[in-house]
Amino acid sequence: MIFVYYGPDTYRMKRQLKEVVAEYKKKNKSSFNFQVFEEKEINFNDLREGFLNISIFKEKKFFVLLNVFSNSEFKEGFLKQGEVFEKSDNILILCQEGEIPANDKLFNFLKGKAKIEYFNLLSLEKVKIWAKKEIEAKGAEIESNALGKLIDFAGNDLWRLEKEIDKLINYAHGKKIKEKDVEELVSPVFNFNIFATIDAIAQKEKKKAARLIRHHLEGGDSPSYILSMISYQLKNLISVKGLKGKNLNQLKMPSFVLRRSIIQAEQFSMEELKGLYQKILDLDLSIKTGKIAPEVALDLFIFDI
Repeated sequence: MIFVYYGPDTYRMKRQLKEVVAEYKKKNKSSFNFQVFEEKEINFNDLREGFLNISIFKEKKFFVLLNVFSNSEFKEGFLKQGEVFEKSDNILILCQEGEIPANDKLFNFLKGKAKIEYFNLLSLEKVKIWAKKEIEAKGAEIESNALGKLIDFAGNDLWRLEKEIDKLINYAHGKKIKEKDVEELVSPVFNFNIFATIDAIAQKEKKKAARLIRHHLEGGDSPSYILSMISYQLKNLISVKGLKGKNLNQLKMPSFVLRRSIIQAEQFSMEELKGLYQKILDLDLSIKTGKIAPEVALDLFIFDI
């Protein structure tokens, strides 16, 4: 039996593999016939011989090949003699991180012979559902607004989300995770274009700011995410401005964000920064209470700069 797991979502792919391996080990206590091979250590002839030899433990063999589609010598051997794997009751799983070219000869050879599963990155809506289930599975709860903020900040990187969820659960100490917890502990995935947007806001160039925000939207960023990023950067500028150039290393922000924030903070007075930040907070409240849509909130913010 042959299986192929591939795609950009390595988290779900490896979780699937982990579950299949656990099920195998549950049925085969010795696990002597379970082996994992990395790309560079795979020799087709050795693998074929080991896979097809009869096990003294009377257990199915279970071989996992990692990133084998990058091994040209293995592919050449498999294309010539790979059908013997298909006829075997033993289990062979080929895992490939990322995409496999449509014209890959081994991949096309395996179509119809193997069970192929593609792990694409989840949409943000599906990530939200996934994250909620993960939190509940760990015996915790999260407020709806906090969940939305978490996805805005962490995106669809499930590896990072798992770590952020664990961090939030530990921080909440058995209480429901709140939005302020996310804002306190989770740094947003930083979009470098937000610097240009903040510069346009500082110079009160409404048309330029609106054009840049439109580019954000066309690039797939949600209005809520854009507002979160503007809020995040304004908070950084307030922190930098408040320290007046002293002890800036105490600020918990990436070095590239700190460097740019020091420059940007000079374009504003503290009163301007606090005023803009308060506008974001007011608009955020209006969104949460259903008074306005996120898209309208963005327009109003740019109109008022």
